[in-house]
Amino acid sequence: MKWRPFLFAGVVLAAGCGDKGVPPVEEPVIEEVADVPSKVDLSSYFLKDGQIAHFVGEGNEFASYKARTVWHDDRHVSVYEDNGGTVMARTFRVEDERIVVVREEGEQYENYVPSDGELESLKPLYTYLQLPLKAGQSFDGWTVTDDSSSVETPLQTFDHAVVLEKIGEDGATVRSYFVDGFGEVKREFVMDNFIVSSMIERIEEPAR
Repeated sequence: MKWRPFLFAGVVLAAGCGDKGVPPVEEPVIEEVADVPSKVDLSSYFLKDGQIAHFVGEGNEFASYKARTVWHDDRHVSVYEDNGGTVMARTFRVEDERIVVVREEGEQYENYVPSDGELESLKPLYTYLQLPLKAGQSFDGWTVTDDSSSVETPLQTFDHAVVLEKIGEDGATVRSYFVDGFGEVKREFVMDNFIVSSMIERIEEPAR
């Protein structure tokens, strides 16, 4: 029975180590990973190729208009605004962090058909939209005043519109309301008590 003293000694040794305070095994700390916001696809701030947005206006005879969208490629798109008096054509370039206007022509009654390589050679005229579209951000004289506004239009009520505002040298305020998946859905011009507004009313699909 010689094994008993060794067994007893082992028990005493283990108990002694416990009295001296063996550090407990620490559980691994699992850090919560914050949600990373998905990349904003700025091309979603335009309608699809061939779609026509009809806007109803108040304040003057040219506040109502229709805007036809024509995509040239996955980075360049032209929008033709016809207010019954003239047609304004703007061509946009969609970049990673912003949308820029690269061409702007009035009295544009025919489709703009760029030659090979022409679109890439056009220089930006000004910035149309720029990330981040968060309240307080500014670019080219515009300020994001709200990034989750509720906007009622004849088409529908939008719950998460981005509102841009610019104040001109004459004191007039211009506001534009943008919605992901639609683009601009409302615009306002305010001078004292004089208000001109345009709101999206319906979207016409391209003819088949």
